[in-house]
Amino acid sequence: MRLLFSCTAAEGHFRPLVPLAEAAVSEGHEVVFASAESFRDRVGAAGFELLAAGIDRDELESRYAPYLRQLLTIDPGERRPYAFAWRFGAIDAPAKVEELLAAAARWRPDLVVHEPCDLAAPLVAESLGVHSVQQGFGRRVPPACFEHAEQQLDSVWAGLGLDPAPLCGAFRGDYIDICPPSLRPASVDDGVPVFEMRIASAVPTDGSASWRGRSASGRTIYLTLGTMFNDLSVFEVLLDGLSRVDCTVVATVGRDKDPKQLEPLPPNAIVERFIPQDEVLPHVQAVVCHGGSGSTLAALAHGLPMLMLPQAADQFENALACQEIGVALVLMPTEISGDAIRSAATTLLDDPTYTENARRIAVEIANMRSPTAVLVDLAEQLESRQQN
Repeated sequence: MRLLFSCTAAEGHFRPLVPLAEAAVSEGHEVVFASAESFRDRVGAAGFELLAAGIDRDELESRYAPYLRQLLTIDPGERRPYAFAWRFGAIDAPAKVEELLAAAARWRPDLVVHEPCDLAAPLVAESLGVHSVQQGFGRRVPPACFEHAEQQLDSVWAGLGLDPAPLCGAFRGDYIDICPPSLRPASVDDGVPVFEMRIASAVPTDGSASWRGRSASGRTIYLTLGTMFNDLSVFEVLLDGLSRVDCTVVATVGRDKDPKQLEPLPPNAIVERFIPQDEVLPHVQAVVCHGGSGSTLAALAHGLPMLMLPQAADQFENALACQEIGVALVLMPTEISGDAIRSAATTLLDDPTYTENARRIAVEIANMRSPTAVLVDLAEQLESRQQN
């Protein structure tokens, strides 16, 4: 089977697709990724070939700037569908579809797998008569996002001689849900086959991390703001608040930031550009994060409570959902201060309820099906379709 994985050129959109792609390679299938040329090194580092298609993050941000000014005039609670439609429907998909169609026609995939924000992929799959699968990167993207994006993409579908598909074609095929049951929003529309898949898991370590036991209590907090909203001025406030908590703080600021700009550091802080989460999470007792889907699911897979500081996109929905099931405390952007951080972090460490709830979610994640098992089902289903 030949699988084409398609994603926008962003780490949080690419990384969740990797476990299924790795499983496909292990099972002897052919795999290629389609994303912007600037993402070639990242895709190559993960062991995959790239078919260049679409624009990179910098170009996307540049084209999005006028929309962003308009977005800021909309009530924060109503912004996500507009942001999604403008960013991925008006800009990203139209810029990608021609290159993706040409590349896919040459490579001739049997199956197209795409993340929710890649709205060019289902369009191209429809044009080529190839089955497609949407794999979520966290909680399911709300239908309102796709409904708003339809207005931006209908003309693109028509330009290829196609009738516009409902919800941008995002659910024209199957849906792979990587979100644990307790965090899932409303179910996918009736008639859409859903495969539940585990992409995050707790990885045992030898317990030799250099920061273990540095605080009097022996407790450690991991601090991350992801790769897109990692403003160092925010880190300064967070490190100040956490400096007054009896714990060691291990922070990662991202490969594009210089930890030296935060010096002098509080005595209890260790700051690096990047540390693989699987090397950090087994050694900590709580996580402070922005609420991105990757960080959220990784923390929960390790049974860790979170202090969530949402800033944009799906982060607000992730944070509120985690707060509702008792695995997180949430501070909105206007609520962040050193005192608020200190108080919330202390509560997470001292109140065992949050950890107990997070560990229950970790069990849910551990019981989800493996990428290899899901791949077998997809292959069997595809074979059945071809025979019929």
